[in-house]
Amino acid sequence: MFKRIVPVLLIALLAACSAPAERDTVRPKAGPAVASVTNETDCLRRGGEWKQLGRAPVPQCLLQTVDAGKACTDSQQCQGQCLAPEGTVDSARVQGQCSVDTNPFGCQQRVRDGVAWTICVD
Repeated sequence: MFKRIVPVLLIALLAACSAPAERDTVRPKAGPAVASVTNETDCLRRGGEWKQLGRAPVPQCLLQTVDAGKACTDSQQCQGQCLAPEGTVDSARVQGQCSVDTNPFGCQQRVRDGVAWTICVD
C-alpha cells in the first residue's frame, strides 16, 4: 500500500511546485493599510466618505491617505496604491508615488516591485 501512495504524493507535490508564476503577477497588490472599513459609522469616524465606488451598487469607505505623494516602488509601501508617473510605459522600471486616496477602481498604472503595469478595476 505504501508503494502506491508515495508516487501519487510525489506527483501531487511536483504539480503544485510547477504552477505558473504568472498567476500571481496579474493580481493587484493592495497596500498594508488599505481601508477595510465596512460600515458608514466607522468610515465617517475615520474622516472618510461613504459612497459607491466602482460599478457595484454597494457603498464603500473612501479615505484620503496620509502618505500621498511619497516615493514608492510597490503598493506595500503605501496606504493606497503605488502609482507610476504619467506617461510611463508598461514594464518600465520606475519609482512611483503613493495615491491620494484608497479608491482602487478605474484604470491605473501601478508600480509593483519597481515595474509599471496597467490594471482596470470595475
